[in-house]
Amino acid sequence: MWSKQRKLWSVAGFILIGVLVGVVLTANFGWTPRGFAARSGPPVLGSQDAPSEALLQLQNTSKAFTAVSREVLPTVVSVYTTKVIKASRNREELPPMFREFFGRNFDLPRQEDQAMQGLGSGVIVSADGYILTNNHVIRDADEIKVRLNDKRTFEAKIIGADPLTDVAVIKVDGKNLPVARLGDADRLEIGEWVLAVGNPLNLNSTVTAGIVSAMGRQINILRDQDEEAASNRGSYAIENFIQTDAAINPGNSGGALVNLRAEVVGINTAIATQTGTYMGYGFAIPIGLARKVMADLIENGYVTRAWLGIAMKNVDDAAAERFGMKAPTGVIVEEIMEDSPARKAGIKPLDVIVKIDGKEMNSSNEVQGFIALKKPGETVNLAILRDGKSITVPVKLGQRETGKTAGRAAEAEEDIPKLGLSVQTLGPDEKRQMPEYKSDEGVIVTEVEPAGSAFDAGIRRGDLITAIEDKPVPTLAEYRKVLRSFEKGKVVIFKVKSRDRSFHAFVKLPK
Repeated sequence: MWSKQRKLWSVAGFILIGVLVGVVLTANFGWTPRGFAARSGPPVLGSQDAPSEALLQLQNTSKAFTAVSREVLPTVVSVYTTKVIKASRNREELPPMFREFFGRNFDLPRQEDQAMQGLGSGVIVSADGYILTNNHVIRDADEIKVRLNDKRTFEAKIIGADPLTDVAVIKVDGKNLPVARLGDADRLEIGEWVLAVGNPLNLNSTVTAGIVSAMGRQINILRDQDEEAASNRGSYAIENFIQTDAAINPGNSGGALVNLRAEVVGINTAIATQTGTYMGYGFAIPIGLARKVMADLIENGYVTRAWLGIAMKNVDDAAAERFGMKAPTGVIVEEIMEDSPARKAGIKPLDVIVKIDGKEMNSSNEVQGFIALKKPGETVNLAILRDGKSITVPVKLGQRETGKTAGRAAEAEEDIPKLGLSVQTLGPDEKRQMPEYKSDEGVIVTEVEPAGSAFDAGIRRGDLITAIEDKPVPTLAEYRKVLRSFEKGKVVIFKVKSRDRSFHAFVKLPK
């Protein structure tokens, strides 16, 4: 009996021990060895909470960026430029004693030419291949190639360019190309989302996002391209930029700044930088100004620039106090040009222009930007503060006399094989490099072939052709026109100015 009871207690003991071991193994009590998973099933990783309603609403913005990018990217192109740097040397680079020995007709042997590459962006504005870009992207280019978002490549030609707004138009021979939708920069508001689309740092089809940081910025990057900038009368360069913190880098120039309607509202142009790359702010030409300049270049080959004819400065605190103004707004007329529309309309020095056609004007570049959108012959109404009284003065805008030369940057050198001569318009940049021609007008000789009739007549690289026979040739277009007016085989007289003398060259036009 006792033996049987002991046996039962032993069995019960083993069962109890088994239960206790099972409890320990299933409860774990944090005793699982480090590096081993608990054996209670797969762990639940990450929060299982659903996104809040506020976060879900933000998805709409993300999807908007995606939708805008999808629409705009096919319309933005890469613009590749090549400029050939001539390595030939001429007699002017020889010491004086060697120049005397070899004579005027001697040129040193040409060394190897070098090609400089450039990169920018552009926006397709017509299905047949017109592309909007910056003047500084294509300036002085000998060859331009355009690469589309779908990787097709085209050769492009310059239609026209305007250094005073940094706008240029090029053209490729294409059909049914994707076309950008152009918006209205006047409707932009500070803080509005915008995307910058282009090809920065050779990274094709790049999209960056930011907001409109400011409007109407003047950063004085175009003044050196205007020959009037050196005078006390100020510059005719037009800067009324959109400022954005969307990342813009070298290569973005000429690309699109777009709103969330996938409309191009600006042409990316410049950055504020001390390093040459993005440091927080970029600047774009408002599309209204770019569109007006583009239309002129396509239709005329030059810009018809409306002219008010005043020099002005912004109203500051001291001026506002002197004129009895509550706040420093508007611009002060400092000088009125002779025979200008402003003078004819009765505008006076110290007039304060506060509005034009009902739009407030608070800086001189705002006035310039507004007038730039107008056409010569249009009438604008100036709201003026004069002697403490508010008056309205209508002004019929004139045309700036130099408007037809605004497309000078697009005038590429033209080779004339029969004469062996290449020339280009003598512009402000060339005058700065060659001050001996500062007061002259004409076409500068950029290349002369040794076997050509121009070389035989004594014309050399760096000479300035001011007239052919008695006809002045102030531009490349006039030079071409005058040359075409003579019969083939005729000997014509070129009036030439070199760096040390003036002379007449007798050039025989080949039959």
